[in-house]
Amino acid sequence: MFRTLVALMLLASLNSAPASQAETAEFDESGLLEVQPIPFKNAQAIEPVIGAKAALVMDYDTGLVMLSKNIYDPLPMASLTKIMTASIILESHKLDEVVTIDESYGAMAEEDTGVKMWLQKYEKITVGDLLMGLLIPSAGDAALALAKYHSGSVEKFVEEMNKKAEILNLKNTHFVNPIGLDAEGHYSSARDLAILTKYALRNKDFRRIVRISAASVTSTDGRITHQLAGTNYLLNSYLDIRGVKTGTTDAAGECLINLARSESGHDIIVVLLNSPDRFQENKGIIDWVFHNFSW
Repeated sequence: MFRTLVALMLLASLNSAPASQAETAEFDESGLLEVQPIPFKNAQAIEPVIGAKAALVMDYDTGLVMLSKNIYDPLPMASLTKIMTASIILESHKLDEVVTIDESYGAMAEEDTGVKMWLQKYEKITVGDLLMGLLIPSAGDAALALAKYHSGSVEKFVEEMNKKAEILNLKNTHFVNPIGLDAEGHYSSARDLAILTKYALRNKDFRRIVRISAASVTSTDGRITHQLAGTNYLLNSYLDIRGVKTGTTDAAGECLINLARSESGHDIIVVLLNSPDRFQENKGIIDWVFHNFSW
C-alpha cells in the first residue's frame, strides 16, 4: 500500500507541471517514473552489535540507509581511497591506452607505496592492466603510475580527487594521496564512501574488475608478468559478493566495502571502517540484513 501511495504521489507531481498541448502529446512522462522497491525491516529484528568504529548498510537501488554507526565520522580509510583513484581514471582514459613507467617503484620503501605489483622502470603496460593491479591486490605503485599518467604529477592528481569529492558532495572526505597511506588530512566517512562506491559501480569496467579474485597481467611486449592476488576473502564464498574493496593501515585498521546480492536479486553496499574482524563482521551484517529486511 505504501509503495503504491509513493508512486501515485510522484505521478501526481509530474502531472501538475504545466505543459503545452504539443508537449503533452509528444512527452511520455511514464519514462521518468521508476519506483524502486523499498526495503522494510522486520519489526522484531534486533540490530547486531557492531565492533567497527563506523559502519553503514545502504540499499543500492534507493540509497536507503538500513544500518548505521558513526556514518558521518571522518576516519582514515586506507586503500578504500583507490575507489576514487579508479573512478577518475576510468572516466578519462581508455583501457587500452599504454603507460610507460618512468619511476623505479621497486626501490621505494613500503611506507611510500604500500602493496606493490612490482612495476619496472621503462615497462609499458596498459591502463586496464594498471587498474587491475590497483583494485585486485591494491597496488600502490599502480596508483602512483596512474596518477602521474593522468595529471603529470601525483600532487595534481590529488587535487582532482578533492575536486571530485566536492562534486559528489562528500562533505567528510579529503585526500592527501591516491593510495590510502596514513597521512594527516587523509580521511573519509562511511556515508561518503558508500556514495562514492555507488558512483563507481555505475562503470561496467569497475564492476568487472572488483569481482576478480586473482589475475595475471603482462607488459605490452609480453616480457614482464605480474601475478595479482586479491585480498577480499568473501569473494567466491557462500555469499553472492560482487566486490568491492579492502584496505588496512595502522591508523585505519581493517576496512572493507562489499556489494552483496540477496537471493531475490537486491543489492546492498556494506561499509566497515576500523573493524576488529572485517570479514566476519561484514559477513554477519550481510546475513542479518537479508534475514531481517524484505523488499
